[in-house]
Amino acid sequence: MINPFLEIVLPYTCFIIFIVGIIYRIYSWATSPVPLKITTTCGQQKTISGIKRTFWDRLEAPYTKWEVFLRMITEIFFFRSLFRNTRYVYFPEQEHRDTRWLWLFAMMFHWSLLIVLLRHLRFFLEPVPGWVMALCDLEAQKAMVPALYVTGITMLVGLLFLLGRRIFFARERSISLPSDYLILFLLIGIVVTGLWMRYIEKIPLTGVKELAVGLATLHPVAPDVHWLFLLHFSLACITIAYFPFSKLVHSIGVILSPTRVLANNPRAKRWINPWAKPYTKMTWDIYYERYKDQLDEIAEKGYKIKPEI
Repeated sequence: MINPFLEIVLPYTCFIIFIVGIIYRIYSWATSPVPLKITTTCGQQKTISGIKRTFWDRLEAPYTKWEVFLRMITEIFFFRSLFRNTRYVYFPEQEHRDTRWLWLFAMMFHWSLLIVLLRHLRFFLEPVPGWVMALCDLEAQKAMVPALYVTGITMLVGLLFLLGRRIFFARERSISLPSDYLILFLLIGIVVTGLWMRYIEKIPLTGVKELAVGLATLHPVAPDVHWLFLLHFSLACITIAYFPFSKLVHSIGVILSPTRVLANNPRAKRWINPWAKPYTKMTWDIYYERYKDQLDEIAEKGYKIKPEI
């Protein structure tokens, strides 16, 4: 079916909303004052030379910019903080319980999403780069017909777990907002329609390729495409437009978070808020000239002031 609104107007509108929203969020973060160093750490901070630090201490309590860089690499690509996820249970027995299954499913979803997005570049680029095709061939399980892409399945499994966690776990359910469910349903809808087109109802890709290349090269066309692809495509566009206003924006905000990107060196270097305005009030010299007589009188009395009755 041909639908110029869904094929041309919607994607460009959503992309503009995405760009404007991201710029606004980054500007808001960049102009927010950080009066104190609030780095979250759990390692040995750099202190006197007699106290040694291990490699893990350097990652957990970074002192130099290079240590902060390494910490951010592990945070972004391996979810370092989430890997330490534990829960303390008071009843029936007081104990720490390992809950790193959340880290496992989060890694499963995010890495699968990254690979799927890279694979989708073959629709937007002409000619298709060799490394994109190599990635597709590396992942595809060609023993099955059609070839099974593992990341599509693992991404759905990860999303279903994250949704079930908010539905069936009492604590997570009590703090979940409608927006948390909305973004999960959008992502699940995108994945399900994509898997449906891949394994159940095969659709012609000629029109899909023509549409994608036209959008990427700013020469949009509205070819005849399958209605199921239009649903998949529309859900993806809506998700892109909603991205700057949802919790998904944490993927960008983490690189500007003061709890992550600041070095843990408050003992070695005084932290001065870079947003603090210079002091323009009354200086001591002006204050002394204005109240010179009173100050001299107080000094003559040995700074002993009798309170008024």
